[in-house]
Amino acid sequence: MMKRAVVCVAMAFVVSAICAQKYPLPTAEQQKGIDKDTSRHFGDAPADAGPLATDLSPAMKLADIDKATRKVADWQLAKSEPYFDQIWTESVLYSGFMAASESTGDPKYRDAMTAMGKKFSWSLRNKFPNADDQSIAQTYLELYLHGGKGSDVGMIQPTRDELDSVIGFVTLKPGDPRIPWWWCDALFMAPPVWARMYAATGEHKYIDYLNAQWQATSKLLYDQDEHLYARDASYIPKRAANGKKIFWSRGEGWVMGGIVRTLQYLPKDDPQRGFYVQQLQEMSKRVASLQDKDGLWHASLLDSEDFPLPEVSGSALFVYSMAWGVNEGVLDRKTYGPVVEKGWAGLLKHVYADGRLGCIQQTGAEPTPYLPTSNFNYGVGGFLLAASEVRHMAGGPATSLQAAVSTDPTNVTNLHLPVPANPRLPTLFLVGDSTVRNGHGDGANNQMGWGEPIVGYFDTTKINVVNRAIGGRSSRTYIAEGHWAETLKLMKPGDVVLFQFGHNDGGVPDEPTRARASLPGVGAETMEIENPILKKHETVHTFGWYMTEYVEDARAKGVTPILCSLVPRKTWQNGKIVRGAASYGGWTRDVAAKEHAGFIDLNEITARKYDALGEAAVEPLFGDPHTHTTLAGAVINAESVVEGLKALPDDPVAKDFSAAGKALKPAVTE
Repeated sequence: MMKRAVVCVAMAFVVSAICAQKYPLPTAEQQKGIDKDTSRHFGDAPADAGPLATDLSPAMKLADIDKATRKVADWQLAKSEPYFDQIWTESVLYSGFMAASESTGDPKYRDAMTAMGKKFSWSLRNKFPNADDQSIAQTYLELYLHGGKGSDVGMIQPTRDELDSVIGFVTLKPGDPRIPWWWCDALFMAPPVWARMYAATGEHKYIDYLNAQWQATSKLLYDQDEHLYARDASYIPKRAANGKKIFWSRGEGWVMGGIVRTLQYLPKDDPQRGFYVQQLQEMSKRVASLQDKDGLWHASLLDSEDFPLPEVSGSALFVYSMAWGVNEGVLDRKTYGPVVEKGWAGLLKHVYADGRLGCIQQTGAEPTPYLPTSNFNYGVGGFLLAASEVRHMAGGPATSLQAAVSTDPTNVTNLHLPVPANPRLPTLFLVGDSTVRNGHGDGANNQMGWGEPIVGYFDTTKINVVNRAIGGRSSRTYIAEGHWAETLKLMKPGDVVLFQFGHNDGGVPDEPTRARASLPGVGAETMEIENPILKKHETVHTFGWYMTEYVEDARAKGVTPILCSLVPRKTWQNGKIVRGAASYGGWTRDVAAKEHAGFIDLNEITARKYDALGEAAVEPLFGDPHTHTTLAGAVINAESVVEGLKALPDDPVAKDFSAAGKALKPAVTE
């Protein structure tokens, strides 16, 4: 049992169980840490913070949730803005402010973040930044993505440069043997940055790094029995005064919150997605079992006797994470909805009349005593994140963060790929990735591939249109996983097949979580690998080799192959859409020329349309930061395909267009 003095804070105006509760005081040494935090403007812990709020309701009503959000956010913004810094404590608060603008619709919090970014010239705190140093970039990247790809690349370039400077390190930094994310807090600070950098740039190396480093940290710190993380390796053998393992509520909150904020931008077809979802489910189950009767959690999850006060920063992150899980369907609403509602009600009991949020432990690495009045900025960030997801759970709209993810399925077991409706008719088959068929083709998350609306441009009494594209597949994996063989079985002489690949062909061929990249170019180069996904030896070929295989296989069945260059991404440079002619688009053209196959320069046809529309008009045509279109964007790409077909010297479907298809003119790309 802890040998410390205890104090009873008896404030007549505080109608709360806290007033009758005994709790340990910080030691003299711990008080020095609190004083240091106060001097750095992280927060403070006065003896008297005034009365608690009496005007907040725990009802799951949007107006009540918004009122609590604004009350806390406004007070904290006024208190913190003069002292904004690039340190992690502030960056967590910044994430909360971004969420507050998303949930309330009030731009002032986001505007303050934009001003902050400009103040620091969008830079990180240190060179060779660790996870804490990187954390501020979550806000930089969200501001960049919120503004659309027309945003100033200078908002993210300093971060991109710094991430690139450490991406090759196998340890934290030269001379430091620790792994990059050696402490569990790092899982909130860094992975969401890497996921957002992928969303902003399309460079999959950032996801590859994220997955590899998280796996390393999980292997080191995740307790498979308790389903909780040790704060760092030094805590694995330590025990609390009651003899139990030490699991720090804020540390667990960092991990769960980090999972959520990573999943928001992790591609839906990423093979590692299931790993993150499983950890969120396991941790949520364990954490929910430890919820106290007041709805909150103690600083030391397994030692409430020595740490009797609720701890708000960890509790807020738990509420945030579980609410997100319920909203996204990865946690059962009947099981976790009541946990979230009880937790939200508990958090509101620590809001003061002026908007201060209390009962937040000062900075540290383990449970330590603190006062009920204790307010620190990172805890408020957690509260605002929680409020945004609680509001969504109460019936509010999802934030743009949740709408900005790919809907590609994690596997194909639940996909129902169509077959020709009338086998007696010729069939136009579509083979490709998520830009052709996004997810289940149902427009989920406001994203759709062009293979759905293109049906309307054909007379289906004359021809079947069958979209066999699968999200996340490359020219290589569509073959390697057997999808092409299955599609070939459906084909007969007289059919036509359109191919479009390239978006998923970049990267390292034997990358452990995806293993989907082809080799660049159209040559005969090969690479021998042990495929970590298929668990077998594989000879990897060039992109051009795979595209040639498609053409030759189709012709062997009496089917007419037509190659399409990949649709352009929403990436602007000097007012123009960046083309793909120097890589996959050009390589597709090269294969078509070599094989004397039809070629539709879909990349160029649509890019010209985007150039003519301009950045502002193109922005709503995308349902994510740069790749997946909305229905309106899918229609533009579908029309580009039809226009490309009509421009072919020998259009094999010329007699099969509907009235809408006939109305379109042939494309001109020269």
